[in-house]
Amino acid sequence: MDGMPVGIKDLFRTSDLPTGLGSPLYEDRTHYLDSAHVWALRRGGAVIVGKTTVPELGSGTPPPTRNPFDPERTAGASSSGSAAAVGAAMLPVATASQGRGSILRPASFCANVALKPTFGALHCGGLMWRSPSYGVLGVHAGGIEDCWITAHHIAATVGGDPGYPGLFGPPEMEDAVKPSRLVRLETAGWRNAQPLAKDRFETWLESLQSEGVEIVGRKDEPAVEKFEEALATIPDFRSALAAWEIKWPAVAIVEKEGNGVSADLAKRLGEADSIGLDDYRRALAALGGLRRDFARFEDYADGFVTLCAPTAPPYYPDTGDSVFGDVSSCLGAPAWSLPLLEDRALPMGVQLMGMPHRDYEMGRIGRWMLGRSRS
Repeated sequence: MDGMPVGIKDLFRTSDLPTGLGSPLYEDRTHYLDSAHVWALRRGGAVIVGKTTVPELGSGTPPPTRNPFDPERTAGASSSGSAAAVGAAMLPVATASQGRGSILRPASFCANVALKPTFGALHCGGLMWRSPSYGVLGVHAGGIEDCWITAHHIAATVGGDPGYPGLFGPPEMEDAVKPSRLVRLETAGWRNAQPLAKDRFETWLESLQSEGVEIVGRKDEPAVEKFEEALATIPDFRSALAAWEIKWPAVAIVEKEGNGVSADLAKRLGEADSIGLDDYRRALAALGGLRRDFARFEDYADGFVTLCAPTAPPYYPDTGDSVFGDVSSCLGAPAWSLPLLEDRALPMGVQLMGMPHRDYEMGRIGRWMLGRSRS
């Protein structure tokens, strides 16, 4: 990491740079301590170049950041600044975070490699706005090697979240590995995905099959169909889960600083007040059931593949749909965004997901996928 220029998502505290959260409420506000991963990066000799833009409080009015491939289009969601800086080759690495799809979708839109790690695998200390049951720190990079080296260095220095074993794997990515079997997932996002995105994905899967990779989907295996039905329930409980977990400080901020929060965001955050403890308990039970369903696929396949987003990057200020990112977030699973598809010269990423703690193994498969696309 020594000498590596890095950008830090502006939801993470930094001791020498303001942490503004994309809001006038926090403009120019600095903090005494660095976030855990920022401290780790500095200890390794990384050069913190600056903070990368985020929407208002991480989820409201989007920042002015645009897509590096078409300035009329979005760079994505709350990690859009990190994604755009890497996608434009301004930086080799930038940090990100994800509650729903804020690592994977911006990476897809900006042609980055990105790692959304296993839940708890990277220390989130210092993240100012987080859903604690599924939010994670992640990394955007121009290549899979830089992405892994950065993530590994953070974990080796400060570990994962307290109570979690951290990120597993060696310091550098070893040789690529060709998968034998992959499960293709449609998820709740498939019905709203653009036909062209679906066609590109299907064509890519066919190319894998032509090289001897077995692709198993819902039409091939009853267990996969049952799992797809379970994944389709995510929209039924995810919003209650998210609303309860940001009830504090979200509602408190709206009550205290109502004039400093945009009307649209204030309305959305205020809706958290309607979520009760019983609603949250039901959401947690649904989340736990989904993760148990996922655990049944241990050793069934080498990985799971789906889209990162239902479309190519839409026109700004639309930041796109997080629906495909909800899957790995709710499952607590590692997922890589790989720049393997495109639509009219606009990038689209493939999501390669694995069982928890197989971040590194998925990275080696991702390296094979990227290598074959360049040959």
